[in-house]
Amino acid sequence: MDVAVVERELAQLWAETANDPKDSPDTQTDHAVLRARVANLLVFAAAEEAFNDVRALLAELTAVHPSRVLTMLGVRDAKDQDIEMSVESLCQTDKRSGGKRLSCEEITLMAFGKFVSELPSAALPLLVPDLSTFLWWRNSPRVDDKVLDTLLRATDRLIVDSVEFAHADLDLLEVNKIYNGPKYDHVGISDLNWARLTFWRGLLADFYDVPTYRQQLDQIERVEIDYVAPAFDTERVAPQALLLAGWLGSRLGWTLAKENAIARETPSLTCTFDCAIGNARPVIVTLNRVEPGEHKPGRLVRAELFSGGGCSFRVARSDNNLHLVADALLGEEIQRGRVLPVRNRSTAQLLSREMEILCNDKIYQQSLEVAASLIE
Repeated sequence: MDVAVVERELAQLWAETANDPKDSPDTQTDHAVLRARVANLLVFAAAEEAFNDVRALLAELTAVHPSRVLTMLGVRDAKDQDIEMSVESLCQTDKRSGGKRLSCEEITLMAFGKFVSELPSAALPLLVPDLSTFLWWRNSPRVDDKVLDTLLRATDRLIVDSVEFAHADLDLLEVNKIYNGPKYDHVGISDLNWARLTFWRGLLADFYDVPTYRQQLDQIERVEIDYVAPAFDTERVAPQALLLAGWLGSRLGWTLAKENAIARETPSLTCTFDCAIGNARPVIVTLNRVEPGEHKPGRLVRAELFSGGGCSFRVARSDNNLHLVADALLGEEIQRGRVLPVRNRSTAQLLSREMEILCNDKIYQQSLEVAASLIE
């Protein structure tokens, strides 16, 4: 695991990439291919399937963010096997000429059994100095995980995807603990699943821009959120539903009622919040698990706010699952709102967006805190 040897090997790969003898004469160049690194990206996967998925999307990701990528596979419940390392160049080609124009690099480290704990000590010396470092953690986050702890100390931003969490709501609690851990004050946190809620949050917030709705919205007494069960833990509440409830609570000044008899009747969870802003009143929030139909596991299907004046404000997926539709039900009258296409952005696109951000998303943090109080 000699750092100098690895750097020499990467430099050699870079030189060979410029004029690969396998290239056709039309695409060969007489100059060196640009070697670019704008960030360090650490990726940790605990299963081979997730590890293979990462490698498949790196070409798309590094086209936007050319990086030094250190991909780690650490399978703890396997036969002991010491760290194996390999290096590879990742090249982008010009769409018109087909010639290579950009090169970055991937370093792969694989360990099994007891040797997984040694992965950080092998990976961290290979980071390029003075570049921002992102950690994409593809495993259940645990604050007592020594591998995660060591990597976080060298990281500017942690990226998770709560749709992949094995224990759904419990893993969200662990992310909240990282926020509250003083030794991680320097770490920003991204959740790709939070990014998938952007349109939902935007459409719900749009209702508050309509002056004629405000009186009814100030009297919200009940909220219903429908979701499809998570893929990995079908008996738990989907993180998207918890995060949306947390977002509503944090934006509208709700706190979980101290005297709160939470009703858990499969497939629904009902609890009461106290609203101190505007007309002080209790707000009953129900999270309903529904049949998946054409919807993906862990995704929202409907979010509806009911006011004491007999009106409701709803955002829901269309029947064909291609659009998000907002409408207001004012007594017998239905007022149609915006219709937005469902954007099935790839993981690489979502990850690329998060790699443009270093600071903490305070709204996500506050939403997660409310969701954590609900989970607890």
